[in-house]
Formats: sequence, C-alpha cells, structure tokens
Amino acid sequence: MTTVARLFDKNRAHKLFKTPTANLGSNGAPQHPDKRRAGGHGPNLDDEVSFLLPVDPDEAEETLPGVFHSPKEWWADYAPAVHRWEVILGSPAPIPVEFGPRGGRRLAAVFGEWLMGLPRGWVTHIPGLNRARQLKAIGNGAMSQQAFTAYLHLMNHKERGEGDG
Repeated sequence: MTTVARLFDKNRAHKLFKTPTANLGSNGAPQHPDKRRAGGHGPNLDDEVSFLLPVDPDEAEETLPGVFHSPKEWWADYAPAVHRWEVILGSPAPIPVEFGPRGGRRLAAVFGEWLMGLPRGWVTHIPGLNRARQLKAIGNGAMSQQAFTAYLHLMNHKERGEGDG
C-alpha cells in the first residue's frame, strides 16, 4: 500500500479538490461546474472553489498564527479532505478565493500553493510573479511529498538490486 493511499483512503474523503493545472491563470473566468459539464468539459479547481464554496473573501479572516485549522464552514463537502490535509501539512488552509479585477470570485493562488503542499510564499511571494504566472508555476510543479516518496521508492528499489540485468 502506498503512502498516498494510506493518507487519502477514498472511503474517508467524500470529495477531493481537483489538482491545480498550469493553465488556471490563463483560462479566463471560472464557470459553474454544471455549465462547464454542459459544454462537454470537466470543471477545474477554479470552478470548484469559485462556485461551490460558501466562503466570502470580504467576510473571511485569515487564520491566526497558532490556529491549526481553517473554519469548517468554508469548505462545504470538501471539509473532511481539507481537515486531513491541514493535519498532514501542519498548516491551516488559507482563504481559497479572492475577488478578481472585475469583482468576480476566483481561485486565490495561495490556496493552490497550499493544496500542492508547498510552504506559504514558496511561489506566491516571489517578486515579479503575477497571479497567472504563480498559478502556472504551481500547476507545473510536482507535489513535493509525492516526489519525495517516489524518490525513496526508486532508491530502495535500486539498493535491493531489483531491475538489474
């Protein structure tokens, strides 16, 4: 059994977020997932966060230092998965949405960064990166926990002499 399978048993998570993709910052505005499906496409992370979460960026306050979990009411059906990821990372989830330049809700890059298991500011505090470039970097990146586990597996595989010959 892999580490990921143990941490994310499908029976324990009702709903998981989509993975951030490199084109999130250049895809245009999010659409309601039902509308996206009606057009023959699957919803993306921006669609889910912008339309399915009840959190209001104007009313939400960033979690305080020393607070281990973000407010459960932000997450709707995603709450069990978010709570579990907060425990694994040891870091509360940031506010997942923000208002765009035209006033619509959109994915906050800092949430994509957290979702990928990156330390706060790893991508979002790099000078000169706008939101589109931040999301592209986040979406193009490997999840460090998965990369580390894969590397360990490959090293153990080589040390045992498997695959030689």
